[in-house]
Amino acid sequence: MALEGLHAYSAFLPSVMTIGTFVDTPEKVQMIREGEITATVFLGALVTSVGIMTKSLWPIVMGMLAGVAMLGVYEYALRRAPIQEQEPQYFQ
Repeated sequence: MALEGLHAYSAFLPSVMTIGTFVDTPEKVQMIREGEITATVFLGALVTSVGIMTKSLWPIVMGMLAGVAMLGVYEYALRRAPIQEQEPQYFQ
């Protein structure tokens, strides 16, 4: 489940390299965050269904740990994205 959790995020989100290269507007940051939400909901449904089928909490625990790790990776990538290097434009 931990490996499948990683795959769930890669299905809904671009690579870290792509974020570090092309995420340069607030709209793109919002799209990444929407992908994070979608992937997290998908992963939650997946690990819950596997936990029920196997009658074990381990798939839920391992999948959620992978999800937390992936959220950390993507948030770290967003903090290093090109948009962070731009100066805020208060007057347009």
